[in-house]
Amino acid sequence: MPPQRRDAARNRERLLAAARRLFAERGHDVPLEEVARAAEMSRTTIYRNFASREELAAEVHEDNVARIERLALSLRERDDGVVVLFDFVLGMQGEHRSLTRILSAADIELFTSLSERTVAAFVPLVARAQKAGVLHPGVGVEDVMLAFSMAGGALADHAFSGRPEVGDRLREMLHRALFSRG
Repeated sequence: MPPQRRDAARNRERLLAAARRLFAERGHDVPLEEVARAAEMSRTTIYRNFASREELAAEVHEDNVARIERLALSLRERDDGVVVLFDFVLGMQGEHRSLTRILSAADIELFTSLSERTVAAFVPLVARAQKAGVLHPGVGVEDVMLAFSMAGGALADHAFSGRPEVGDRLREMLHRALFSRG
């Protein structure tokens, strides 16, 4: 890769890292200029890479889905793989509470595609967990996805409450609802 392209890729990664951090710390309303400042870059650089905050959030979410897919693949041989992936995604939601909200204003096709990829990552893990008795009878992938929607709302409601125990309580409640063990 030529040096200029390497620099452009490195700049893009710095912008994405800064966006992840700021979205997690302050929510989705952070102006692009502040993301650029946090990445120690100019406004021109961020606008060269991302036309809008929604586009930047979509890229962050795309990366998150790719991480989910990689972990799911590595867990396919484990009966409790769905539990591990569930906790990973729940943790991701805790760190990036605002992404779902900002993406709802973005390109719906992209959001639908990312949602479908997330569901597809869970399908084989749920099937294995059902056979192994790790999930309560009748619990399917739709229930796991519904749990994430519920968690997203609860985490958003308590995002800035200064009560970190909410995330732990939420996780425990959802585990009791979904998993018989694991």
